[in-house]
Amino acid sequence: MGFLSPIIQIILGLLGLSFLVFIHELGHFLMAKKYGVKVKVFSIGFGKKLISFRKGDTEYCLSLIPFGGYVAMAGESPDDQGTDDPGSFVRQPIRARAMIAFGGPAINIIFAFLTLFVLYMVGVNEPLRDKLVVGLVEKESPAAVAGINPGDTIISVAGKSAQGWDKFREEVGISLGASVKMQVKNQHGEEREVQMVPKELKDLGIGWVGLHPLQRVIVATEPAAESPAAQAGFQKGDTIMSVQGILVTSHIDVLTPVNASEGNPMTFQVLRGGDTLTKTVAAKFNKEEERYLVGIQMGLVAMREAQFVRRGPLDAAVKSVSTSYNLATSIFRYLGRMAKGQVKAKALSGPPGIVAIIGLSWLESFQSLMMMLALISVNLGVMNLLPLAITDGGILMFLALEWVRGKPLSIKTQTLIQQVAASLFIFLFIYLTFQDLSRFSLFLR
Repeated sequence: MGFLSPIIQIILGLLGLSFLVFIHELGHFLMAKKYGVKVKVFSIGFGKKLISFRKGDTEYCLSLIPFGGYVAMAGESPDDQGTDDPGSFVRQPIRARAMIAFGGPAINIIFAFLTLFVLYMVGVNEPLRDKLVVGLVEKESPAAVAGINPGDTIISVAGKSAQGWDKFREEVGISLGASVKMQVKNQHGEEREVQMVPKELKDLGIGWVGLHPLQRVIVATEPAAESPAAQAGFQKGDTIMSVQGILVTSHIDVLTPVNASEGNPMTFQVLRGGDTLTKTVAAKFNKEEERYLVGIQMGLVAMREAQFVRRGPLDAAVKSVSTSYNLATSIFRYLGRMAKGQVKAKALSGPPGIVAIIGLSWLESFQSLMMMLALISVNLGVMNLLPLAITDGGILMFLALEWVRGKPLSIKTQTLIQQVAASLFIFLFIYLTFQDLSRFSLFLR
């Protein structure tokens, strides 16, 4: 199964990406039908046609390679400008052609909104905004140089309130080479401002400061009946928050003071079912291990960074609009930071990387999958609206010029622009594909 796992991840990722491409083409198809444009072929998949039937002017196909799909409309090519066929794309009014071009990106954005709306109604895990507690600071990292210590709490980043570790990583990731200000509070409640310049994660081309979330030490098994821990009332699943008033971030933070106690009573702060309990326990000397022990088998798990939130219809709709907007504008934030050199081209992913990420999300949970599909669907919709000659946005750009000029650009001009854009797109596609393949192990579980 270890060998099959990456294969399954890739297959699931291909299916997820193909679904988004399919609904994109479905948007074009539905708008073409609405405005009376002849659709020659509407295919699910590519390659050899396995099953097909004709209804009206359209041949509906299921093709050999079941990934994505395509729509072939009459009069799509600039060469068809002279056709007299009233069902041709080029013979339609500018508004109709614009709506057909807009149909694909629109359905991607609508899908993302509806997906988020349903998820927020059903309930999702959302970041605990006030829980950016630092657990580990890597040696000689920007954070270590800035004086951040384990147990510190990050209050704000770049003037914005902390909104979970994912948002923190995103802000740091797109700030390569730029100074990032943070408001930090230590364990004594004292606040201070620190500045640091993220270093580059070489494989990913994004910023890194060397901070990791707080992890929690738990009582992994029921303490032995005669142990000091059992007598003090420790239970399996308890989270050890502090020992002698010192924050616990790893098992070392428990073992060291216990061994140094020499059997004197110690105070433990324990979290159990949302309640904070105080336990007093005296360690016993273990001759076999030659150290003091309290009889706790410890485990280490990530500190909970999320809480389950379920929303009503209105709140879910507002949250869905807000999330969709943030996802859409994040593209331009990344492009802007890239222009400033704060994000490297390595941070971009091509089809292989996207496929692997979707597959990984699918393997993690249904919520992760749907969130990732919504994210990529918005990106697919917005990127297709950019005024590049071979995108839907490029078609809208040509239509805008036609509306201003009162006539379309010449066939020669349109063809030249599209050929140049296609060449650049193919180059970018190949570059991103090889880049993803060179670091594919980073994406695969």
